[in-house]
Amino acid sequence: MKYIVLCFLFLTSCATFHAVKPDGFAEYTDNTKTEFRAISPDGMLYRVTEYEQESQATAEFWRGAFLLKMKNANYKVEDTLNIQVGGKPSIGYLFSYAGNVEESLYMVVAVPLKKKVIVAEATGTAEQWQIRKSDVVKAVSEIDLN
Repeated sequence: MKYIVLCFLFLTSCATFHAVKPDGFAEYTDNTKTEFRAISPDGMLYRVTEYEQESQATAEFWRGAFLLKMKNANYKVEDTLNIQVGGKPSIGYLFSYAGNVEESLYMVVAVPLKKKVIVAEATGTAEQWQIRKSDVVKAVSEIDLN
């Protein structure tokens, strides 16, 4: 029994974040300690993922990487998001595909930690964003960084 308890404590202590679903969203049942997903009744998606970062990249690196990757994929910055995540500053953007804000919007928020980076993403139509943006931003700000 002690062995099982010790294994459980070890496994749960490895998680770097604890996320909650935005209001009105349903949590997926197959979430793991490194990925959390939820969906709204009208199909808006929300995900928080933990990634290893070998080089301990700075926030400026991640800012440049997001902007370059999205520009090369034909996305346009629609808004810069200033959200504190777990009391730490984050890098956040809201993008549209080819500047078409009516079709869909994609949010990405990242928090670089020492050996990991926590990334929150959400995507939906402009109409869904109009309804759910405050709930999504609130859920991102409430991510608990262990």
